[in-house]
Amino acid sequence: MNTVTGAGVNHDTEFLASEVCQICPTRETALFANIKPKDLDEMHSPIKYMICEKGEKLYGMNEKAEYIYTLHDGVVKLEQSLPSGERRIVRLLRRGDLIGVEAVTAAEYQHDVIAMTKVNLCKIPAELVLKFSARSAELHANLMGKWQDALTTSDIWLTKFSTGNSRYRVVRLLIWLSENCHHEEFYMPGREDIGNMLSLTTETVSRTIAGLRRDGDLELLRADRARVDVAVLKKIVKESV
Repeated sequence: MNTVTGAGVNHDTEFLASEVCQICPTRETALFANIKPKDLDEMHSPIKYMICEKGEKLYGMNEKAEYIYTLHDGVVKLEQSLPSGERRIVRLLRRGDLIGVEAVTAAEYQHDVIAMTKVNLCKIPAELVLKFSARSAELHANLMGKWQDALTTSDIWLTKFSTGNSRYRVVRLLIWLSENCHHEEFYMPGREDIGNMLSLTTETVSRTIAGLRRDGDLELLRADRARVDVAVLKKIVKESV
């Protein structure tokens, strides 16, 4: 059993919750936030710290759901296959989000989960979460809160990113990406991925982004990093209603 001490952690390092959860970099938003130290001391099941590179699949749709993941850094996408064979990105998850929360109630995962950037996360046995959720009011409340956050985010993606004209959809997504980032610049998905999120063709997304750049409403810093003036974008959305 390796002890995790922070930076420089190797891929797939296992540790006990009592060893490092109290110094977790996302403890304020993670599943085990507010859990009493004595409860953490009783968590003897191993938790695995993982690093996934961009493009790696964390798990697949219909695979046996045995683990819940806490995302410490990076962005992952949740994908589903449509009857037509097309791929649809259901939503994105970012720092502090819980991945695979359905493992506490369902036998199988509901999505393919793929790293869009390099990601750091913890892999937690679902049985451990269920066990301590029954014993800890704090953990149960955190779990229910994470579940509600997932439902709310799903509603947002359904209502705000799948309706309206192409410019409106892209602008709404840019606002969401910017507001859910801790820095002024934010992760910018590729054109094809954006199309899969917004039910738009790659060509339409490219034209829309080109137009926003031409108008000065979007600044691309690198291929996958961007910066916007959220107030200006919100004005565009208001004018589109």
